[in-house]
Amino acid sequence: MGKYRNESLGVVNVDGKFAAPKRTLDVDDKAPGLARMVKRGVLSKVDGRTAGAKTEKPAEKGGDAQKAEQPQQKAAE
Repeated sequence: MGKYRNESLGVVNVDGKFAAPKRTLDVDDKAPGLARMVKRGVLSKVDGRTAGAKTEKPAEKGGDAQKAEQPQQKAAE
């Protein structure tokens, strides 16, 4: 079972389950016609994480970059 979001402007029926526009539905990943709808862009797979969890934190500066910033901070003081 997987969650899929309806990206179209109309109601979608997959495996006897309906999804209004911009809503998700929980269907079997092997449901007839599901792969075709995903390929056409009518449905998109939802991974279940929140939007905040999807964004990655920027990598911390390491090594030489931190050393280069320290003299600039001392000069500003």
